[in-house]
Amino acid sequence: MEFVSLISDDALPENSALVAAIDVGSNAMRLGIAMQDTSGTPTLVQRYREPVRLGHDAFTSGTFSPQTMEDALEAFRQFRRILDQHQIEKYRATATSAMRDSKNGRELAKRIFDETNIDLQLISGEEEARLVHYSISRRVDMEDKFTVLIDMGGGSVEVTTCDDGEVIGAQSFKIGTVRLLEMLGQEGDFNTLLSEYLDGTRKKLREQIGSRKADSCIATGGNASAIGELAFQILGTESAACIRRKELKKLIRKLSKLSFEERVRDLGLRPDRADVILPAAMVFYEIMKLSGAKKMVMPDASLLDGIVLDMVDSEEQTFDSQRRNLIAWARSLKNKYHVDRKYGKEVAGLALVLFDQSRELHALHHRDRLLLEVAALVHEIGMYVRVGGHHRHAAYLISVAPLLGLSDNEKQILTQLVRYQRKGSPSDSHKEFSELSKSAQLKVWQLSALLRLAIALNKERRNRISRLSLNVEPETAALNIEGSGDMLLERWAALQTADYFREAFGLPLHIDLEQPS
Repeated sequence: MEFVSLISDDALPENSALVAAIDVGSNAMRLGIAMQDTSGTPTLVQRYREPVRLGHDAFTSGTFSPQTMEDALEAFRQFRRILDQHQIEKYRATATSAMRDSKNGRELAKRIFDETNIDLQLISGEEEARLVHYSISRRVDMEDKFTVLIDMGGGSVEVTTCDDGEVIGAQSFKIGTVRLLEMLGQEGDFNTLLSEYLDGTRKKLREQIGSRKADSCIATGGNASAIGELAFQILGTESAACIRRKELKKLIRKLSKLSFEERVRDLGLRPDRADVILPAAMVFYEIMKLSGAKKMVMPDASLLDGIVLDMVDSEEQTFDSQRRNLIAWARSLKNKYHVDRKYGKEVAGLALVLFDQSRELHALHHRDRLLLEVAALVHEIGMYVRVGGHHRHAAYLISVAPLLGLSDNEKQILTQLVRYQRKGSPSDSHKEFSELSKSAQLKVWQLSALLRLAIALNKERRNRISRLSLNVEPETAALNIEGSGDMLLERWAALQTADYFREAFGLPLHIDLEQPS
């Protein structure tokens, strides 16, 4: 086990101030211990690393061998001893690509829990990207910039685009370093093979990054740090935390001329770093070139750091970050799907007023309110595919979009909420709706009823409503609307949703018009 301490043992605080995070990657397993200062802000002070390469089995046979399983279990036994030694009770353990892809990954997670009582969570690429962004956003100023985040792992590369620091897109690509090595081997002209393999990924990467030129790329992961150190050592770059694209190209040429043994002997690389450093550098260079970025920054940020920050932050802080990212993503669709952003914002405003004034009718909370807000902002994206049936097309586009901060269940609710913005009602004959739990189905009914009503109240995009007042009475829900003009069309459109409203909330909907004096 490798151990790095950034603080002396006698400087460690009371154990109650320590938290820990475990990151099970494709190339190694890591444990980080963090210390919280007086304000509660955590800083990683100790790092442990076990070189268990799960990706070797996961990306060849697709199943962990008995020996790999035992190596992983032994690593977690060590982690358990360290947690107990420091009496750390607050921790989170996550696993990424290799565990997700292996057929017996969940079996390994269960054995780890049975033997060590450590609950290892298999997280999605989107959750991984969210946690890395969470770390970077606290360490790097991304204000007023378009940046591309690259989290390089052994099994996958998470590419996240950010505008003004907020996430507007994220996607996981299966071009991690260990995966590439296992697929392409190390013999022959590896550079040519890798370049040809990346041809199939370039289109998706280009779609993800878009046509905007990035101010910079921000890279995280062990390979990113190693590349920065090597460039500083070999090329004499200004800093180990930043490299220019032309410098990275020089470094790739130098690494290509060295054998595996020479990289270990002459460059001082660990064996499990020496074989993956070249494909890592080539993938970084490819993404820099596609994004137009001239430089790549390698900050002291990581998945481990993101896990710790997410763990100690308040629910309010985490939710605020998730909301900002989701709203930024919704805004970014304006150009991609030619969305009328002003109209979507107006509908969202109406929907949120209806949500807040109908609390007596539902038991929905702030996260459901966020789903309604996002749905209102993006409900028309399906028109980009086809106007006819655009509600179904919008639901599909949301179902395949990487939405950071939403659980799988929340994403399914959002998808169905947009699906039922118009036309038919939710039905058990619809597969996706029928697979939801009863409580989730009720949420879809109620949120979609509010969305339908908000859309109706802005019929023909005239933005006439200036005030809404929904009064819930024992036997009816009375909606009073004020605005400019006669608003007869808005009232008529709203009345068309009355039967749907009754089905969702169990009350008839009565609508009154009032002209402002």
